[in-house]
Amino acid sequence: MVTSTDNGLPPSRLFRSFWQAGFESATHRNRKRRRVDMIAATQHLEHADADYALLRDMDILVAREGVRWPLVEAGGEYDFSSLAPLVEAGRRHGIQIMWTLCHYGWPDDLDVFAPAFVDRFARYCGAVARFIAAGDAGVPFYSPMNEISFLAFAAGQVGWFYPYAHDRGDELKAQLVRAAIAGIEALWAVDPRARIAHVDPIINVVAASRRPGQTASATAQHASQFAAWDWLAGRARPELGG
Repeated sequence: MVTSTDNGLPPSRLFRSFWQAGFESATHRNRKRRRVDMIAATQHLEHADADYALLRDMDILVAREGVRWPLVEAGGEYDFSSLAPLVEAGRRHGIQIMWTLCHYGWPDDLDVFAPAFVDRFARYCGAVARFIAAGDAGVPFYSPMNEISFLAFAAGQVGWFYPYAHDRGDELKAQLVRAAIAGIEALWAVDPRARIAHVDPIINVVAASRRPGQTASATAQHASQFAAWDWLAGRARPELGG
């Protein structure tokens, strides 16, 4: 006998369809110090019903979406008007959504390197979980901190994104891991059913064939792609709480 989960799926299946869609939701400040809002730029919020209907036509029943933290929170107060249309449209069309809670951007008054960042992110995650649970959309999926290794590189190592730091990549990566772990605990405190996914780019770095002296550095850079996952799991840097 096959029993179902709260998602209405057999326990061996996590997702409603093999293929998954993704809607760009970055909200960082770019190298020109301009706030990016890709959901606004693509008008996805206004066309969520049509977007999800197209997914159903292609038998795609899973989508990654972003909760825009800079829009949702202001000084510890939460306004989910920028999220509600996506929650409602997903429920209407039967789309299983994985919610990204920080896609490179955070409220303007926050210093990402400060201890307060971790606490604020955890409280925000709890608030989002309560809002999502109230919508009764089944077992929720969350990706707390999008692409930790890339964000640490872009914002902490080479200064592409806010706060435009240089040579602080590992420091920022550790802070993002702390925040992600605190956020997960906050999500589970509100909704123990919540499932978590961590997303980072996969890369392949090899030394040039005519430059064998680069082998060690290429190997180290290749291995670094797994650092955030290892830190989150406590396989390395266990002092971060993984």
